[in-house]
Amino acid sequence: MGCLFAKVARVGRLWPLRVATLVLLGTGALTLFPGPARGQLLADGIAAVVNDKVITYLQINEQVSETEKLLRQNLQGQELFDRLKEAKLNVLKALIDRELIIQDFKKLGGTIPDTFVNARIDDEIRERYGGDRVVFIKTLYERGETMEKFRDEIQDNAIVQYMRAKNVSQTVLVSPYQIEQYYENNLRLFQQDEQIKISTIVLRKAQFPSTETGPDGKQTSYDPQEEIAKEILYKLDTGAEFADLAKSYSEGSNKDDGGALGWVTARGKLAIRADLWPYIENLQPGQHTDVIATSDGFYYIVQVEDRAKAKVTPLEDVRKQIEDTIISQQSQLRQQEWLDSLRAKAYIKMFL
Repeated sequence: MGCLFAKVARVGRLWPLRVATLVLLGTGALTLFPGPARGQLLADGIAAVVNDKVITYLQINEQVSETEKLLRQNLQGQELFDRLKEAKLNVLKALIDRELIIQDFKKLGGTIPDTFVNARIDDEIRERYGGDRVVFIKTLYERGETMEKFRDEIQDNAIVQYMRAKNVSQTVLVSPYQIEQYYENNLRLFQQDEQIKISTIVLRKAQFPSTETGPDGKQTSYDPQEEIAKEILYKLDTGAEFADLAKSYSEGSNKDDGGALGWVTARGKLAIRADLWPYIENLQPGQHTDVIATSDGFYYIVQVEDRAKAKVTPLEDVRKQIEDTIISQQSQLRQQEWLDSLRAKAYIKMFL
């Protein structure tokens, strides 16, 4: 089991309960268990049997309690029932996988040294309880948990972590060829869209229009903010600096930066609002738009500062990213294959 855990000689066979016995157990024949254990099972209910190990509804409910609270706050009726059942089933499947891993570790003769468990408990007390063992014990008591159960959880967590590393992580190797093939087959993932560096001047439309009397004596309404936007546009066209005008007139949060907004794209993480892109996509550095009125109540003037053509990110810049992706994909596949092999050798009966 490597340097972390010592191997010990197998001291006996792990005798699973026979299938017929387990079926009886699931339907209520609990005479195989002594008084206290039988009472606990009756109180909890049996959710599943994994070889000779029982998983109870109490174990499931402990892990799904927070999820259940959220579901009950937001759902009701059949949808609540279905989502809650799905959550409990997912937890049960995870508990079954966990039990299979632990049983396989013990079947192979593995043990967790007491020194390792003690060290982890000391770490827990130091990191979460400021080194105060009394507070730690009191917290366990308030949770209705014993030190023995806490030690078992630490031991089981260590087993699962070790077995996953041994059977999954350590078996995944990624070659340079695999990385190159992934890159070639997924070039679209590394495509950088055309980017345009822009600055903006933003004015909010007036809440109420103003009126004026024309030469013919008729009154017409107009937006004074639009008139200001047109005045700004005139100043731009006659040589004024965009940044100076942005600092003086813009109502955008970037006004103090001279309206600088940075690099934008038509889509993706850097996407500019869709109704502005058509106005700037064909402008060259130094050119600006006319006044753009948007449907959400603003006037925009946008100036293009620079442009960067679309390109593909070089392989060397994304090699580590690709390697991590392949490792993740292969790890999921290896883990599924490993767990499937454990399930194939086990007796599993679910009652959920």
